[in-house]
Amino acid sequence: MSGGDDIFISPEEMIDHNGDLHNLENFMSIFIAYNQKNIAEAKDWDNWPEWELCLTEIKDDLHFEQEDDSEEVIQERKDWLALMQFIHDSEAVSLNGYTITIQGNHGTKFRFELGLADEVWLFPGEIEAHLQNIKDIVTRRHLPRSTSYAMFRGIEHSLGDYWVCPEHVPKYGAKSTAFTHDNVLGIERNCEVNFPADTLDVIKKCIADTEIWIAEFERDLQAIERAEWMEENWPGGIPDQDWEYQ
Repeated sequence: MSGGDDIFISPEEMIDHNGDLHNLENFMSIFIAYNQKNIAEAKDWDNWPEWELCLTEIKDDLHFEQEDDSEEVIQERKDWLALMQFIHDSEAVSLNGYTITIQGNHGTKFRFELGLADEVWLFPGEIEAHLQNIKDIVTRRHLPRSTSYAMFRGIEHSLGDYWVCPEHVPKYGAKSTAFTHDNVLGIERNCEVNFPADTLDVIKKCIADTEIWIAEFERDLQAIERAEWMEENWPGGIPDQDWEYQ
């Protein structure tokens, strides 16, 4: 950087190109390095990294800006910039290694990791465990691209197992659940939007700490209804579907 940008550090100096870019803090540092001026002037981030994202697991067609980029690719870059800026600016969101932690407005904490290769939300600790497993097996420095098919997917919440719906939630507040036997949200990807836009939407829902519980409680009610139907119609299990069928 030169001229009026002399007060800023060169991205080449800020980014650890040999570091662990699976780590979300390091991943975000790439975007921060290229948007220092926007940060200083409190503007929307709009500078896409020149080449460093090819060192990460973000989708290949996003790496380098091209004149013939499709509208979808252009929009997805904008959404990644918006996601990174929101995480950077929000007091409710923090990063620790691979994990995003979100403090809900009503006291709940949510945590998850970004599985960039397959564009999924992973349970905290999955990426580190996966990478350590690879190191133990191949004992080499340069790790292959990670895949999340064998990793546990989900967003952790702090209410614990068999949680009671928080009291502030309309209609369902203070009611008990039946099939929520762990502390994982059952949110699924919205395939109508790209991954960064969907992730930002989920983060905002976690911060709001209300709508997300309505959806979870209604999912539990559906599971109860399904179990009651099964007990009434197929108490021994459905042939050719249930291994416990008798």
